[in-house]
Amino acid sequence: MTPRTTENQWNETHQQIMNTAQQLFATKGYNGTSMNDIVKSSGFSKGAIYSHFESKERLFLSLWERQTAVGIGLLKQRFSPDDTAVEKLLKVAEMTISSSCGCPREMCRMQIEFMVAASRMKSLEPDMQKRYETIHSFIVEIFEEGVENGEFKECIDIESLTSILFAALDGLGFHYATLGIEFDAKRIKDTLIKVVLEGVLS
Repeated sequence: MTPRTTENQWNETHQQIMNTAQQLFATKGYNGTSMNDIVKSSGFSKGAIYSHFESKERLFLSLWERQTAVGIGLLKQRFSPDDTAVEKLLKVAEMTISSSCGCPREMCRMQIEFMVAASRMKSLEPDMQKRYETIHSFIVEIFEEGVENGEFKECIDIESLTSILFAALDGLGFHYATLGIEFDAKRIKDTLIKVVLEGVLS
C-alpha cells in the first residue's frame, strides 16, 4: 500500500522542485532547461514532477509568482509608517532597478524567454494577467495614498501613471538583458521618478 502523502510533505516536495528548477533556469536559461533536466536534478520521478506542475511553463510561472510575492513583501518591509507616497515610489523604483539591472543578465534573459513562450499559451493568460495586476495594483495603491494625503493632485490619471512607471521599469530590465547596457541606478531612479511625477505634485 502506497504511503499517504501529508500536506506538509506535498508542500516540501513542491518547494524542492521549484528550487531545483530555479537553479537550472538560472544556469541553463529557460529554453535550455527541459523537464527531464528537472527530473534528473531533483531526484524526483517524472510522475511526481508532473503531479505538481503540468508543464515547464507552469513551473516557471509559479517561480515568477513566488518571486513577485517575495519582492512585494520585501518592499513593504522597507516602507516605514512615516514614508510619503513619493518616498515609497522611490523605494519601488530603487529596488526594481536594482533587481532588474543588477542581477546576472542570464536571469533577465530567462524571464524574457519565458514571457515570449508564455504569450503563445492561452492557458497561461489568466495567470500572467493576474501577476501583472498584482504589481499594477500595488503601485496604484501608492498613488491613491498620495492623492488622499494631499501629495498629489486629485485630477491625476493614476492608471496611466502606473502603466508608464511599470513599463519604464520593465523596459530598463529589457535593455539591460538584451543590449548589455549598464545603467547608473541612482541617476535613472531619480530621473524616472521626476519625469513620472512632473506636474502631479500638489
